[in-house]
Amino acid sequence: MKPDTIRVLSFRFFRPAMVILGVAFAAVAPASAETPTDPAPNHQPSGPEALDRLRSLYATLPGAGSTGLLPQEVESLTKGEGMALAMAAELNGYPGPRHLRDAAAAGQLDLHPDQREALQRLYDGMLAEAKAKGQEILQAEEELAMRFRHGRIDEAGLGEILGQIGQLRAGLRLIHLRTHLETGALLTPDQIARYKTVRGYDTAGKHQHGK
Repeated sequence: MKPDTIRVLSFRFFRPAMVILGVAFAAVAPASAETPTDPAPNHQPSGPEALDRLRSLYATLPGAGSTGLLPQEVESLTKGEGMALAMAAELNGYPGPRHLRDAAAAGQLDLHPDQREALQRLYDGMLAEAKAKGQEILQAEEELAMRFRHGRIDEAGLGEILGQIGQLRAGLRLIHLRTHLETGALLTPDQIARYKTVRGYDTAGKHQHGK
């Protein structure tokens, strides 16, 4: 066979293989170029940077070790605040006395004098009960933290004290929800509708249903 003939056949044989390799390279090369490379994927910070990342925010919270609670929760329990415990009532047509009084004081809601007096009594009674129950919860939470701090805790004791705390917290929620229930009974449907408008609940409900 002549040399020219051999060169022609060789070109015809290798050309398809070169085309296939070229297509494969073109498909892989851009993806590899776009993928960022991490020179040290297992790199972990060390020294001061590592200490900063490992340091717990709890360590800087005042009193957290003795109560096991965030300072904001301690303050709310001490003041008898709602802590969103009555949200199921508030958002469904059973206002609380404090926000009703605020709306009336701002001129956004009309209340009769006897309603104002009744709401004030409800609020004062709720606040006193909530503060007392909050102190019971704080004492129980402090007892729990103390047992952990001194290593005097096991699974049986843990279940017992958590059951006590659960009952106390349920009692606190009952105080708030019951007050909303009693407050709703003092109002007319028009007053409740106005309250929902002032608080923005009717708008929120329409927006949710419109999704």
